[in-house]
Amino acid sequence: MKKKKFSLRKRTILFSVGFSAIIGLSAILIFYRGIQDVIKSQYGARSVDIASLVAQELDAELVLPVQRAVREIYDGIDHKVMSDQWGTPEFEEYCSHFTPVAKMPEYQALLADLKRMQNVVDVNCLYLVWLDAENSCYIYLVDADNAEPCPIGCIDPIYDTSAMSPEHPEAGARPNITNTPEYGWIICTGMPIFDDQNNVVALATLDIDMNTIVEQERRFLLYSSVAFLVVTVIFCLIIIWLVNRHIVKPINKLSNAAWQYAANRKIFSELNIRRDDEIGILADSMVRMESDINGYIENLEKTTKDLISAREHAEQLDRVANVDSMTKVFNKRAFALDAQRLNESDHPFCIVMIDMNNLKTINDTYGHEKGDVSIKTLTQAVCLAFPHSAIYRVGGDEFIAILEDDDFEARKELIRLLNEVFRKNLENDALPPWERVTAAVGSADFVPGSGDHVGSLLQKADEAMYERKKLMKIAMK
Repeated sequence: MKKKKFSLRKRTILFSVGFSAIIGLSAILIFYRGIQDVIKSQYGARSVDIASLVAQELDAELVLPVQRAVREIYDGIDHKVMSDQWGTPEFEEYCSHFTPVAKMPEYQALLADLKRMQNVVDVNCLYLVWLDAENSCYIYLVDADNAEPCPIGCIDPIYDTSAMSPEHPEAGARPNITNTPEYGWIICTGMPIFDDQNNVVALATLDIDMNTIVEQERRFLLYSSVAFLVVTVIFCLIIIWLVNRHIVKPINKLSNAAWQYAANRKIFSELNIRRDDEIGILADSMVRMESDINGYIENLEKTTKDLISAREHAEQLDRVANVDSMTKVFNKRAFALDAQRLNESDHPFCIVMIDMNNLKTINDTYGHEKGDVSIKTLTQAVCLAFPHSAIYRVGGDEFIAILEDDDFEARKELIRLLNEVFRKNLENDALPPWERVTAAVGSADFVPGSGDHVGSLLQKADEAMYERKKLMKIAMK
């Protein structure tokens, strides 16, 4: 019995189907993988940017007391219940231990800040966790999720140590994409919040929904598969040269475009494939997918720019809040902030207190408008005397100067010259009374290793200033 031979038609069909299958599937898979890589990269970069900005915007002074309170309660509980027992009586009883934390003003302030930022950046949720490195787990501090927030003290184990190393919390939690029955596809990222000692007190963590984009990927794969099937059927009905001319070349174009998409996000539109067949449908699908993904990326970039703008605005407001509106020198709030730095300093500095004389008499006699002129005149004299030092108005007629570096070395001469200015003002009868400004000056030096701090130096400078004021009163009699 003779073996049945394959006809040329059948061979052509098999060759067309096989060749089309290889080219088509390769193009679809390569593009699909390229899209996945781009999406993961863009979402990962966005999540890191947002988490970093949230970590910078949050006040570590608010986070630290909440972390300490949660940690103290957590360490005092013998039987700890993990989050996988959510909803059980044991879990509810465990979480009830942390109820007092929710009443803390710091907790309420953090929750309000997280919800505000959550609305701005449009993510699933923002939350703060504390890392228990010894047990390799996260402990929830504050969760701003509007739907179902994790309770305070909720414990989540660290499953992926490649994304988060308990031994190195300062590196934060790198972007990690997960797919769970409860939440679907999400990307999670955490960045550290540092205290003044540069210790990690918590992680600012966020979840971004990826279900829409994953659905877009699946839809693309489905459309591509259907289009490929139709194209394969057509290929079986035409000759080899039509297969090469009308199918293989366009698919190769799309395949190359998939590889180059990361460098040129408009490459599919530039291909300009205008055809009324399945390849045209596939090309249109890719152009639409390209447009959708570009839209997502543009939204991510706009959100990042908005966050940066908000941060710059907040920094500008903070600078304004540290300046005295009348004299334009630093105010008492700025001095309190700098005092923290000075208390940690190991370099010598000098605190100079200046207390204006007769401001009440000027206000009562010539009016508060002339009193303001006197204060501004005193400010100008102090700023000229200490040109390289920070000047603070800490009261109505009280000023403080912090002399460091060159001004510290020349402090005695600078103070002498300032007193000389006051003496000349007093003796200058050509000046109106409100410009004949005088003040008592007292100073105190910080010497490293002396045990002094800003508070004790202020007291010493204040005492020296009042001694000077007494002498000035005696001399004026």
